[in-house]
Amino acid sequence: FFFFTELNRRHIPICSIQSKETITNKTMKFTSSVISVALSLAARRSSAFAPAIVRQSSFSPSTRLNHSLRTLAIGTDRRVPKTPALLDEKAIAAAKLSTTSSSQTTSAATTSSTITKDEVRALFELWNAALATGDSRIVADRYITAPVLLPTVSDEPRTDYKGVKDYFDAFLLKEPRGRILEGNIHVGEGWASDSGIYEFTMGATGDVVKARYSYNYIQQDGQWKIQHHHSSVMPEEIAMGKPITQDEVRDLFGLWNDALATGDPKKVAGRYAKEGVLLPTVSDVP
Repeated sequence: FFFFTELNRRHIPICSIQSKETITNKTMKFTSSVISVALSLAARRSSAFAPAIVRQSSFSPSTRLNHSLRTLAIGTDRRVPKTPALLDEKAIAAAKLSTTSSSQTTSAATTSSTITKDEVRALFELWNAALATGDSRIVADRYITAPVLLPTVSDEPRTDYKGVKDYFDAFLLKEPRGRILEGNIHVGEGWASDSGIYEFTMGATGDVVKARYSYNYIQQDGQWKIQHHHSSVMPEEIAMGKPITQDEVRDLFGLWNDALATGDPKKVAGRYAKEGVLLPTVSDVP
């Protein structure tokens, strides 16, 4: 319909009684016009559906005509896109499904704050492995940004990375290796605690020291870390006046010497008893 309408619009006669020569000439003109019309209409359709571009100079007029007529007659092309509205509906449905699945996965990952008792005990082993590296930075990284560390051999609470690192700078010189002798684990929503008695073997001296401990763990940046750590010597051993070894006496000097190295007079004074007696080298005043 569109093809013959276009022929009529251009005033191209389809059939008339003429001489043989006239018919031949007009037939050639008619064929050329038909090709022009067909290609013109094909070009209009190609602009809408973007089929592959056919270079006219590559084909004969009859081949081009057949290709154009075939395109007009079939009216479909494998590269013709689906209805935009249908695509939108499917795309929206897929997007909703993807978003729902993604949000559910993310929610499960971020809100899953439970931990098993075995995993809590494994957190101690991570801390113990950090001690084995001899690197105070790695040990301090096992604590949250603003922790509370009440250490065994220091009267000063450590409440930040720098303070925790400072404590372990000295403690790691003893090459401690810990193991839990008795522990009690409790798990809640978003927290866990482990408390009991542990024992350290000091690789530098061979000494074995028992102490009470408590760890509180919480999640920070997706990792379980130490929020609170308290460690203290066994009180009964202090009350009963457990004998001190010669090596332990020498270690006390090491602690005092380490305090000198800090350049902080408060830390040095902290190594003395409240009613201690100091007879200094460069002063005549006790």
